Amino acid sequence: MDLKEREVQFNKRWDIIITDSYEEAFLKFKTRILNVFKDIDSQVSAKSKREFCQYYAIPEKVRPSKNAKPRSSGIIESRLRLQNNEKEFYRLIEIILSLDISANGYSSNQPYDNTKKNIISDIEKAIKLSEVNVVMSVISKNNVILYPKGEELLDDELVNLPLSFLSPESAQHFVDALKFYESKNSIKSAESLRRTIEEFLKNKLENTKALKENTKSIEPILKGKGTNSQVAKITGQIFNYLDTYFNDNSKHNDGIISEEENEFLIYQVGVLLRYINNAIKN
Repeated sequence: MDLKEREVQFNKRWDIIITDSYEEAFLKFKTRILNVFKDIDSQVSAKSKREFCQYYAIPEKVRPSKNAKPRSSGIIESRLRLQNNEKEFYRLIEIILSLDISANGYSSNQPYDNTKKNIISDIEKAIKLSEVNVVMSVISKNNVILYPKGEELLDDELVNLPLSFLSPESAQHFVDALKFYESKNSIKSAESLRRTIEEFLKNKLENTKALKENTKSIEPILKGKGTNSQVAKITGQIFNYLDTYFNDNSKHNDGIISEEENEFLIYQVGVLLRYINNAIKN
């Protein structure tokens, strides 16, 4: 039993209701992240530190080191401590996790070690311990994304799961869709979802056809797999409706899509990807 579960059971036995405000919950999360990133500057390569300083327009402070080569001093950790805006703090975590990180810092051509994996694992634990509105998905060692929490079950099954079976091209578009959703750019998020489906179907159906052509193939392919004819028809219609919707609202960047519609589209695409991945085996 982990400490979080132990706390939940204790509170239940003693009828304790947590009264922390969201601000207090976020501050606890920030402290946990600062614990995770303790001494992070010594674990990031010199090249990545320079990139970090350039991104945030921070003067690159240096201090003598044992090998007499100048290196940055506490810049990343200091940025974390000073950042109190919740969304910018999440962005900062994402950016740090894109840097070259190892036990002693390294150049990008050296082998990847377990240091970043351990940091990612500790951040996942910090999120689990904290009552904050954030979810993290690990796409690869240098591609970790944070996005707003929806329904936990839906996030696991319809957002996180597709990232495990999508091809690299479609997975990147799906990640972009989540990032655009987070930044409230619904048009670009929807367009990324369209590209997700397009690349997914190309990979699944092993062709190079455009989305419109592949959506026409879904119903007969499903029927050929023994799928219930009504389910096959409904699935084909949904793909056709989405193709029309994307053409009218996002492909040419000329529609109006609300945040609620954007969230609906993400989950709808997640449902379709999961179903087609299971129903059509290569």
